[in-house]
Amino acid sequence: MKTKINGLIKKFKIELATKNGQEGLLVRGKPSAAEVAELKALKPEIMAELKRRAAERKAEIEVARAEAAARLEQKKREYLATADLRRCLIYRQDEFLNVTWSIETLAYSAEQDRYFRAEYGLSNYVALEHVTATMEKISQRGDSKFYGLECVAWEITDEEEAALLAEQVTAKEKAEKEAAEAAEKKAAEEAAQKAAAEAERQAKFDKARKTGRPVLLEKWTEPCSDPHEECSLDIVQQYAMPDGSVKVERNHTW
Repeated sequence: MKTKINGLIKKFKIELATKNGQEGLLVRGKPSAAEVAELKALKPEIMAELKRRAAERKAEIEVARAEAAARLEQKKREYLATADLRRCLIYRQDEFLNVTWSIETLAYSAEQDRYFRAEYGLSNYVALEHVTATMEKISQRGDSKFYGLECVAWEITDEEEAALLAEQVTAKEKAEKEAAEAAEKKAAEEAAQKAAAEAERQAKFDKARKTGRPVLLEKWTEPCSDPHEECSLDIVQQYAMPDGSVKVERNHTW
């Protein structure tokens, strides 16, 4: 029976499928009427075999993952036993002169007297968005070492790292407050400018009404509006009229 079931699975490339919440079989090809009847009769056995295979594959994958994780953990232990890992403050400046600061665990090479990236996910990277007093103080020390092509790093203590992180919170709050104040000031200035412009415009309409003569509101240049004219720029003038309307005059230039 097992040989028969395996033969049908192979011949029709049968797979487990679900439709409308019901388990079933996905059959490829064009089985004959007799084969359809046979497949229906053996459906429970075929499904059981496919589930057995799926469970077997899942178990094999889990074993492979566990073995890979164990190998990685062993390599990590060996690396930790030999690597000289140090927590560092890092200054990076790229080719576009963009500067970034961070804290990261680096591997120190006494032979080359420089730092390298820590392996096996041990870097524990922390980005520092704001330059603080402790960062500036550490950066003045003369014990910096190179890291990669663009970085300089200073080894830091746990206390220094705690201070750096605490200062980031305070610096962020200060930056957000200053940004909010700047945005409020800008909005106030823009509102004042808009009010002044509206007052100036209204004054021109008032003058036009009192004098009975047009008053210039705005003057600018723009591309010629008439393709039949041999000019490149038009001088456009906008006037406030005594009746409260706006008149636009356009003059071609040659």
